[in-house]
Amino acid sequence: MSRKPVDQQQPSECRQAIWDEIRRQEGEFTAKDLDVRLEETTIRDYLTGLAKAGYLEVVRSGKRGELNIYRLVNDVGVDAPRVRKDGTPVTQGIGRLQLWNTMRIIKQFTAVDLAFNASTDEHLVAENEARDYCKVLCNAGYLREVVPGKPGHKPGYGVKTTYMLIPGMWTGPNPPQIQKTRQVYDPNLRKVVWRRVEGGAE
Repeated sequence: MSRKPVDQQQPSECRQAIWDEIRRQEGEFTAKDLDVRLEETTIRDYLTGLAKAGYLEVVRSGKRGELNIYRLVNDVGVDAPRVRKDGTPVTQGIGRLQLWNTMRIIKQFTAVDLAFNASTDEHLVAENEARDYCKVLCNAGYLREVVPGKPGHKPGYGVKTTYMLIPGMWTGPNPPQIQKTRQVYDPNLRKVVWRRVEGGAE
């Protein structure tokens, strides 16, 4: 299968594309039945992980080069399960996912508000993670400052920045990603939406 451009080879996108195809199948299927433009090893690894996590049943194990035959037994809805090849949950990026979804719900927030509301018993989100994510999304045009922050003369004083999600900028269920090159990639739009350049931002 042909390899997609680097900016489109995002793990969450790969999982979602495969999961969408799985849910379209009627009855049993193999990896070859899934109409996705991804590497065969990527598809097989995700199917293996889904089976080990209990989402798929292996109807028949492939032998001598044959493909496994699967059946969907635990359809949890449109969002693709975040699992590794060994079936364990993917935890990387879960904080950003919780922050992103919470922004849509609470409308206006400080980093403290956002971290508190985004935290769950399974995954606590730190204030500094919320603060850093808000700053980058503000630069990228997803958020705007409603109340600019002001430093205090003593600890505990001052005003924390209040943000709001700009109407129309919740682009979908997958959180915009801050990549190592300090650019923001939106997996919902499948493109880089902002990048830091020398002397400022693009």
